[in-house]
Amino acid sequence: MDNKIKFSDQPKKVKIIYAAVIGVLCITAIAVGIFSAASRKPETPDDEPVVNLPSTDDTDSSEKPSETPDKGEDDKKEDEKPKVLTFVSPVVGEITKGHSLDTPVFSDTLQEWRVHTGIDISADEGSSVYASAEGTVTRVYSDPFLGKSIEISHEGGITSVYSNLDSSVAVKEGDSVKCGTLIGYVGDTSLSELADEAHLHFAIKVEGVSVNPLDYISEDSKKASLGIN
Repeated sequence: MDNKIKFSDQPKKVKIIYAAVIGVLCITAIAVGIFSAASRKPETPDDEPVVNLPSTDDTDSSEKPSETPDKGEDDKKEDEKPKVLTFVSPVVGEITKGHSLDTPVFSDTLQEWRVHTGIDISADEGSSVYASAEGTVTRVYSDPFLGKSIEISHEGGITSVYSNLDSSVAVKEGDSVKCGTLIGYVGDTSLSELADEAHLHFAIKVEGVSVNPLDYISEDSKKASLGIN
């Protein structure tokens, strides 16, 4: 005898409970499925091609001019420094009177103490006088005290002056000269130094201020031309 009880034979109350349980299970399954679908991230295929977007810069990189890095401050300062000129002695001889602005020097000609704005280099009358450095002849004139003179302007506001020259000179104003260019000859035209032996009065000024020429003449020239070691 079969003791199994069919669902149709169950009491009405039991049928309602079963139906309610099944309904709840179905609703739960549907809710879980919806939640899982909503939270799932779309998958991107591994072999999806990569698209390179065109650059927004209209200029082709190959056509861009090469950029030169700016110079550092030290380089700029180095470029701004004035070039140091090398002066040579304008004649060969010994210094008979030095540059002196602080201590007056006695003048045998004037019989008085005077400052000496240059150096006197002994040389026979008629000896050749040469430009001490590259520059431009800016004046050829007769100084009332120092006689026939030639002024040459150089870079950096420097001027060299050659005095007590012979009246005949080898250059004129406006001439460009190089270091060693013949400009004139030693003479005897300086009225304030007539009692001194034949010599060239040589002076250097920086921005119009008298300086000691020996501070600008190269060491090699001092040794070779002036006998200074």
